[in-house]
Amino acid sequence: MTETHHPSTSRSEAFILVAVGDPVTHPEAMHVAAATGHQVVDTVDPRDVTRHFPRADAMLVDAETAGHVATLGRRERIYFLAPDPGPVDWRAALTCHADQAFLLPAQAPELLAELGHASAPHAGADAGPAGGRERRPGTGGVGGTVIAVTGSCGGAGVSTLAGSVARLAAQGEAGAVTLVDGVGNSGGLDLLLGLEDTSGARWPDLRLGEGAVAAEDLRAALPATRDGIAVLAAARSAIADPFTLDPQAVTTVLDSLRAGTGTTVVDLPPDGLLSASGEAVLDTCGQVALVVPAEVRPAAAAARLTAQLARTRTPVAVIARHRGWSGLTPADLEKVARADVVAELGTVARLPRTVELTGLPEQLPRPLATAARAVLDEAGVA
Repeated sequence: MTETHHPSTSRSEAFILVAVGDPVTHPEAMHVAAATGHQVVDTVDPRDVTRHFPRADAMLVDAETAGHVATLGRRERIYFLAPDPGPVDWRAALTCHADQAFLLPAQAPELLAELGHASAPHAGADAGPAGGRERRPGTGGVGGTVIAVTGSCGGAGVSTLAGSVARLAAQGEAGAVTLVDGVGNSGGLDLLLGLEDTSGARWPDLRLGEGAVAAEDLRAALPATRDGIAVLAAARSAIADPFTLDPQAVTTVLDSLRAGTGTTVVDLPPDGLLSASGEAVLDTCGQVALVVPAEVRPAAAAARLTAQLARTRTPVAVIARHRGWSGLTPADLEKVARADVVAELGTVARLPRTVELTGLPEQLPRPLATAARAVLDEAGVA
């Protein structure tokens, strides 16, 4: 291991950790890191990488070290490097949860600009594990925004709200918008948006283990609405289909989309959040919208979900759903579920018929638009 500029690596000093083993990429990475004017720690020793990983202000990795870095957990400002002219090993980049990938030396100026931004004073004396900022992955900044929509029980209108959040985002300044079906037996979110006859990949068509997954390539393969929402939906079959939606595949897709730009909305089943694989999915999300019918049993179920979300430090906002008769007020829901109610959503007249015949309307009914806007506001999406 070598250290340049200042031998100390105290928490009060910003430093860049260079963990690059490729002999072509390594000197280029060192030149760029040194040009920032910050301390540089240069090592590929797994023990040293592990020791410095939590305290580095930014980290440069390549295919040789990505596997070990992936075992250390998630953090911000990991940049994956590959030698020019490429290609980038996107699987390795996704494995180590890199924010961006760069080809060196061709993209050295872009990397330098990114490191300069990442290493700007922002932390104070105690930088903490993520270099000082408390922004979760999936909440904008470098990379995209991922919003999960789920419910405390079935029949709460989760898919309709998820589609509405995506639709409203597409009408704003949210960038490229993707709607992901995280429920394997949902019947397909493409039906909700009227895309059942539109060509494009569905979940069984993806072969995530066979090559790179870039956000723009993934979106290009999916069916899309007229207002630009790319939809990754479950497939339908009249025969016994052996395909099952693997939570790891959902995590991989969300990681890929988060590494790009824009906004991703994922429709998740509530029971899936309480498993280890569910935690991995939540790690990619910057915000969770939890739809809770204003009734005793759904509220009680919500309490368990919000406890899980608190444990994983995932921000959660509750949408109070009025399904006909509500036994609880929003204040009651907040007390039971221990989370803020940001909007209320009643039953929208004639919406089920409209969705059945033509799909979710581009001009959202006001109650849906209001609830969707509340979710986007919580996620910081314009």
